[in-house]
Parts: sequence; C-alpha cells; structure tokens
Amino acid sequence: MEFLQVGLKVDDIHRTSEMYGALFGIEWEPVREYTLDDATLHGQVTPSRSLVTHGRTSTGVEIELVQVLDGHTADEVVLGDREGISHFGFTVPDLDAAIAEGEARGLRNVSEWRSEYVDFAFLDGAGLGGALIQLIHFNQERR
Repeated sequence: MEFLQVGLKVDDIHRTSEMYGALFGIEWEPVREYTLDDATLHGQVTPSRSLVTHGRTSTGVEIELVQVLDGHTADEVVLGDREGISHFGFTVPDLDAAIAEGEARGLRNVSEWRSEYVDFAFLDGAGLGGALIQLIHFNQERR
C-alpha cells in the first residue's frame, strides 16, 4: 500500500483550486467532469456526476478536489453537506484483498467503482479519525 492523495469535498472547485494555487503555488490538472453511472454507495447503485482535479504541493503531496454536481458520493458519509477533508487515498496491488483486510479489521466498504482504467473503494469505520480511506488500483498506466 502506498499513500497517494488527500481528498477534499468542495462547493466550488474553481474557487478552491485558485486559492490553494495562490497560497501554496499548487498547479492543478484541468478540471474534468466524471459521471459514475454504476458506482455503489452503501451497496446500492448510486449514479453521480462530479468535477475533479488533482494538484501537487512542492514536496509532491497530491491533493484531489471533488465537487459533486448530481447524485451522492462517499464524501457525504463523513461530511454530509459540508466541505472538508473527506479521504486519504492509497494505491493497492489487489483491491479485493485490501477491502477484505479492511473489513477484517472492522471497516465498512461504503462505496465502490470499477472501470477499465481504475478501480476504487471507500472504507469507513472507527479509528480512521473521521475520514474515509480510499483504496485505489490502477488497471492501466496513470493518466
């Protein structure tokens, strides 16, 4: 498992990325819109549409900003309607094994999505400090 990113749920992705850029010199990837028609939330298919961007600090820490446009996402599990840090992301070599290990330690798989490019799951539970853990497996070279 390797640390990848800190994820923030935001109300205005453009305002937030501009502020972090101005304060800390973070350069952001272009904002992209993602529609996840078959993502699950609490075991139910829950379509969502979000704007997402990634940036890196001068020391290489990746920050992901997510603005939900439609539907519901895992970020709401810990934040509700508020903005804030929603998750810490880690890459894993085997998503199913990592989910099983988390569940064996008492965590709950609250959301999952799989695609040709990337598979991920969000885990929640006691001992995580109020944030989700995102487990990420890239099936192809990262874009």
